[in-house]
Amino acid sequence: FYEPLLPYIPERDAIGQILLMSDYLQEHFLRRPKGIWLAERVWDPSLPRLLRPLGIEYALLDDAHFLNACVRPDQIKGYFITEREGEPLAVFPIRQELRYLIPFREPGEVLDLFRSFPSQEGLCLTYGDDGEKFGIWPGTREWVYEKGWLRRFLRFLKEKQDLIEVLPLGDCLKRFPPEGRIYLPPASYQELTEWSLMPDDQRAFVQFIEELKGKGEWSRYRTFLRGGSWDGFLRKYEEANLMHKKMIQVSRRLRQAPHREALRELWRGQCNCAYWHGLFGGLYMNHLRHAVYRHLLTAESFLQHEVEVRVEDVDCDGYEEWLYNSPLYNLHIKPHWGGAVYELDLLPPRVNLTSVLTRQKEAYHEKIAASVPVDEGGRVKSIHETFRVKQKDLFRHLLYDRFPRFSFYERLLREGTGWEEMWRQTFVALHEPFHYLIAGWRKEKGKVELKMVAKGEEFEAQKIYRLSDDPPQMEVSLLLHSSLSALLGWEMNFNLLSPEDPRRYLVIGGKRVAAGHFGEWKGIKTLFLVDEAQGWRGELSCSEPFSLWLYPVETVNLTEEGAQKTYQGSCLTLVRELKGGRIEWSLTLMFSFPNRRDCEG
Repeated sequence: FYEPLLPYIPERDAIGQILLMSDYLQEHFLRRPKGIWLAERVWDPSLPRLLRPLGIEYALLDDAHFLNACVRPDQIKGYFITEREGEPLAVFPIRQELRYLIPFREPGEVLDLFRSFPSQEGLCLTYGDDGEKFGIWPGTREWVYEKGWLRRFLRFLKEKQDLIEVLPLGDCLKRFPPEGRIYLPPASYQELTEWSLMPDDQRAFVQFIEELKGKGEWSRYRTFLRGGSWDGFLRKYEEANLMHKKMIQVSRRLRQAPHREALRELWRGQCNCAYWHGLFGGLYMNHLRHAVYRHLLTAESFLQHEVEVRVEDVDCDGYEEWLYNSPLYNLHIKPHWGGAVYELDLLPPRVNLTSVLTRQKEAYHEKIAASVPVDEGGRVKSIHETFRVKQKDLFRHLLYDRFPRFSFYERLLREGTGWEEMWRQTFVALHEPFHYLIAGWRKEKGKVELKMVAKGEEFEAQKIYRLSDDPPQMEVSLLLHSSLSALLGWEMNFNLLSPEDPRRYLVIGGKRVAAGHFGEWKGIKTLFLVDEAQGWRGELSCSEPFSLWLYPVETVNLTEEGAQKTYQGSCLTLVRELKGGRIEWSLTLMFSFPNRRDCEG
């Protein structure tokens, strides 16, 4: 119902979403569906076992799925039958040529494609695609409607009724036999299998395809060549994996304590758009991630009535995370990775404050200098053929982070380091991050304390989190012994959703500072984070004065309109000098949820 990727959500939720959509269609259109459009055509061989008992008889897939099963291009037509555990499902292959012709080419070229097949009664070619190509993609509104493509296409179909019949898929099942039985591997459309690869692998994959085409061997070897699968995005983007595993955790908790309203919120949080990135913004759009977390946290709020602590490997990386959940906020920590906070949720406003995306290399970054809006003939190009940039100086912002944008972790930096080196990631670190072990934790009367220790060749560290729900606050204390002379930097990354929104800002030295501001302040002991729009405020205070380095975390990424700079969050680094010996430092972050007008600090 909410466009999830069915193979990547718990089966219980997949069944619930399908039944919700079927019930909706029955109520409003008096028919239950017999076919399904799989979001992003993401396929798994187990789907027939899931779909057929729910009354689904057929699904639309891409021709790439069939090529991956070694079906020759000239055999990709009509429909095939697949099954799992004896549950059959008809699968229709969407021809890639039709996706690229409609609506980007003149109607006559569609007829040319049909004529490329041997003439036969019942030759069925399937077309299915996103409606956004008919007015939302750049240039398509003018091309499809104002320049008359749609009118020409419909007139063409009417005039060629003796050659081309437009047929619903259900009628095709009734009138024509299947092309045969088939077993498809996990797959999606070809472009997505490229995007899910790591940047260097993606470039090599595309280059290899071009080499085969240049040698005239692409059609010969195409069926044996495939890219990655959707799972690759969970490896490629740490934040996608963390969000996905958050969704899994919420689903498991709801399985133990079902709640109808919470279930709907969970399903809303399973919308696929924010979990990956291809040509469009997707994961890079902080408002999409914010929306997913808002729904997941709303679902969680129905279940969270007291303080609880869990220790488990949530993100499936082989290391256990330490999870603090309460009615007012959640704090999730990676002890082995700097004792860092990877998720800080404020439950009343439904905000994940630390959802900040890492600046990382993308295969398309090497094309930043290119921009092609339309071709010389005025025909709109498919978005797969174009590369636009929205700002001329984007190349200056191609900066890449060394590590994920977690919070409350320490670095030992070379003396003389400044905020600009941190922004550009050119700084020299003497040690980062500290690898902590849990020394113990305890829970007493609603208060929780976590103690961690780390030891290296030139340092020993003890880090303690003290958490309470009433009032909602966290205290972090660090005791460090080191023989080094260095700068001790305590880094935090917070997503205020906008770099310039006057309702979202910091208060430093008694003055408002935009979230997108660059700069340094000295002798600071207290600062505020304020979001009037969502009604929360955080007061961060330290035991000792510190220097503050502030800069926005901005990625360079593709969207429908082209490559652009996107605000992901604000990086705050609290800095003190370490002159070889012992340093004690503690900070307190206290949250309040006032009325919007009372947020000013």
